Amino acid sequence: MSLRSRWGVAGAAVLALLAPAFSAADDAAERQSVEELRNTVINLLQALVDKGLLTREQAQQLVKQAQQKAAADAAAAAAKNAEVAKEEQNAVRVPYVPQIVQDAISKQVEQSVEPIVVADVKQQAKQEKWGIPAALPDWLSRVSVFGDLTLRGQADLFPRDNSYDELLDYNAVNAVGGIGNTAYPFIDTTEDRYRMRLRARLGVEGELTDTLRAYIRLASGSLTDVAGSESQTLGTYGNRYTVGIDEAYIVWDSSPPGALALTTLEGGRIGNPWFAPTELVYANDLTFEGVADTLRLGWGAGGGDRSHVYLTWGAFPMLEVPLQSQQDKWMLGAQVGTNLRFADGAEHLRVAVAYYDFLKVTGELNAPYSTLLNYTAPPFVQWGNTMFDIVNVPGVDEAADSLFGLAAHFRIADVAATFEQDFARYSLLLKAEGVRNIGYNLAQIEEETGTVIGSPQDKGYVGEVSFGDPVVDAFGLWRAAVGYRYVQADAVLDAWTDADFHEGGTNAEGYTLWTSYGIARNTWVRLRYLSGNEITGPRYGLDIWQLDVNTKF
Repeated sequence: MSLRSRWGVAGAAVLALLAPAFSAADDAAERQSVEELRNTVINLLQALVDKGLLTREQAQQLVKQAQQKAAADAAAAAAKNAEVAKEEQNAVRVPYVPQIVQDAISKQVEQSVEPIVVADVKQQAKQEKWGIPAALPDWLSRVSVFGDLTLRGQADLFPRDNSYDELLDYNAVNAVGGIGNTAYPFIDTTEDRYRMRLRARLGVEGELTDTLRAYIRLASGSLTDVAGSESQTLGTYGNRYTVGIDEAYIVWDSSPPGALALTTLEGGRIGNPWFAPTELVYANDLTFEGVADTLRLGWGAGGGDRSHVYLTWGAFPMLEVPLQSQQDKWMLGAQVGTNLRFADGAEHLRVAVAYYDFLKVTGELNAPYSTLLNYTAPPFVQWGNTMFDIVNVPGVDEAADSLFGLAAHFRIADVAATFEQDFARYSLLLKAEGVRNIGYNLAQIEEETGTVIGSPQDKGYVGEVSFGDPVVDAFGLWRAAVGYRYVQADAVLDAWTDADFHEGGTNAEGYTLWTSYGIARNTWVRLRYLSGNEITGPRYGLDIWQLDVNTKF
């Protein structure tokens, strides 16, 4: 191909590059302009070669590049034209829709879609806490509030053959310093009692870090009597109820929530740190002042509830004696147990052995005419423990001057177990707990009291079987149970044991029946019947009916 021919091709290539600009030019004038432009390009390349500004090889390279560019652009244009043609072929032709039809369609879509969209947005906002970081302080997102409220109707019914004016009310006597100083020094064993009661609790949990939390909880109930009950009897002539700090403590876990912590350390006024499936030793409402630590070793699959063994120990001051710190009352305890899950969690077994040592709680007889050991009398008791007068004033009758202390030492060995079996929706739960007061000394107690007791009163046990929904926290859910309780006089400290059965305390045996039924979300009613009788001593039977309406949040 001659050089001039190549220039012609190059000019054609340049024109091809400019072709889109002239695609609409179809008259003679425009075709003449295109021809003139082609000739100009050819003449320009020829002049550059003649002047020596371009070599023949460079001119040929320009022609080659122009050819390649023209071919590529032509292919791209063809592909684009094919795509446009295909889109036009597949295009949906929408006919004209009258405005009234458009309005009807818009309204129908809005009614159908809006509830779904709003629900999704609300759920996402709740999960992601939209707006809280911007509108509230950062610490508030780490604080949660919880609480519960129980309204109770209760009837205490006494058998007609109960003893009368024989069982001393030791709290009332100690408060006034003598049997003769109180109008009625005996507990009620004959007059039926009907009352309404209320328990209210409100707490705050603060998440300080992933492993550090703080709790504060307020509760109703007396500040000085019956530590195991937070119920307030209604009928105060309009006066406000007593409310106190029920819990205030700090908890540190070695692992974040959801994982089994190797250790949990807590201190302050804490909830019950022990595995205590019944109220044999400790009432459900009882809280502890002191420190406790739990060590765990787990295995198998699962999170914080996987199978493990544990050791819990704790030290709890019960009463400080000013100026005589060596006489302070303490409770020291340790518990070893295991938490086992079988059959993919459908079976759950817990077993634990514990030892609780109550230091300096036993009363001590004063020296003649002395009151130095008056502090050994307990701040309060319920009923059942063996008591003796620690006042020592020769020749003075105890009716005029008396103060009663505990006769027994309390070093308690405890065994507790639960077994739960799931059956689809329902579960069967077995609870059992037994104790023996290994600190009990029959001869010492008979000497202090001057009474022949005959046989040791140092054992106790409780068993219960329940069936139904595992948790009754919604309408239609239910659970029912039957149980038996046998607790001798000095098996446990009567001040800290169950505050409901037999009106609280020890030296009682009998059975319990209860059923719960859900009536709304986190709201349920419970009907409970407790029938108890004395084990030793004067006749003292008591049947109790309780109807509770419970709520929690």
